[in-house]
Amino acid sequence: MKDCGENISRRSFLRRTAASVVGAGIGISAVTGKLTASGGEPEKEGGDNGAPSIKEYRKLGKTGWKVSDLGFGNAGMKDPALLEYAIDRGINYVDTARQYYDMEKVVGKLFPAKRDKVFVTTKLMPELITADVSEAEILGGIEESLKRLNTDYIDCCLIHSVGDPELGDRSRIENPAVASAFEKAIEQGKIRNWGASSHGPKMVDDFEWLLDNTSIDMIMPGMNMLTAGLGPVIEKASNRGVAVVAMKSLSAARKINYSAFMREGRTARQGLIKWMLAQPGIDTISITMTTFEQIDEYVEVSGRSDLTPEEEKVLEGYGMLLDRDYCRPGCDGCLGSCPHGLPIHDILRYNLYFDNYGREKYAIGRYARLPEGRKAGQCLNCPGYCESSCRYNLSVRSMMLRAHSNLTV
Repeated sequence: MKDCGENISRRSFLRRTAASVVGAGIGISAVTGKLTASGGEPEKEGGDNGAPSIKEYRKLGKTGWKVSDLGFGNAGMKDPALLEYAIDRGINYVDTARQYYDMEKVVGKLFPAKRDKVFVTTKLMPELITADVSEAEILGGIEESLKRLNTDYIDCCLIHSVGDPELGDRSRIENPAVASAFEKAIEQGKIRNWGASSHGPKMVDDFEWLLDNTSIDMIMPGMNMLTAGLGPVIEKASNRGVAVVAMKSLSAARKINYSAFMREGRTARQGLIKWMLAQPGIDTISITMTTFEQIDEYVEVSGRSDLTPEEEKVLEGYGMLLDRDYCRPGCDGCLGSCPHGLPIHDILRYNLYFDNYGREKYAIGRYARLPEGRKAGQCLNCPGYCESSCRYNLSVRSMMLRAHSNLTV
């Protein structure tokens, strides 16, 4: 890792980023052996009125489905017409969660009419999965999601936020009632697959344990251009027929001045998606889509993993802007160094919601739940022990104080 004060050229940044992920088993080269549209999904150049449509469908692990290379994430969605429009564009993978306010209910408004057209993934409340949760409690959580989704089965039900020390240690998933509850739900026809999702600092460790010790069918890691270290777990999952769905892939698309590299944010976002589509082992990318225009923008690059010279330039400059100011999913380097035991990863994620997602109220509410002794105000008189252990040389203390200022009311 280069020293903080050393200048990095655009070209050297992208080379360094590629080298770091290649070393982890994820490369920047194009995917081979792609699946074209199949299973009743016509391959076409444009949808209704010339709107773009999905061009590539990929095998989703051992689930028996081929899904669109871009999936519909619906955190914050209020209008089911958005999902219906996405389905019309060829998207057939839909991701939601119990904790996304009433998003399960919004998705359910299209059922049963659209039920057989989409693969639906939902996530149980993270706090439900504990070291002593019972089968009955997990099955109750599944029943609640079934009712909210207005369906009699869920294609894949996930444990959310594995590898997050704020929710407990690995005993949460080692609890035998967890796997047995999901297996029982499969036997009862309530779910067809189960898995786990996370963007927490210990996610790789927990994914590894689940792959080695359970019959898990899917993992959903937080992953984007700036994350590293996921290669081995993605490779293991793929080799075992476990579906891999990337999320948080546009998390770093910050509200910064892109003017030197792009026009209105479009080029960078599309470049990031194309970069993700080139990564081996990724079955689909779940991306939050909140407008009809976003759906068209993202779907426009379906089936394309080749970066144009302009997009490569954009990503080089974009990465340089973010390199020193983005806390990566799956990194736990600084956690043990904080004398106050602050949940640094959570606080910086809440600030990401505040700064980048347009979810200010949600972010402030999440931060308000922390006890005063675990808020970033503790950083004011601290010399910043976290910074010496950050693998990416981030100014963690300054980032934490900025988060505290943004999120405190």
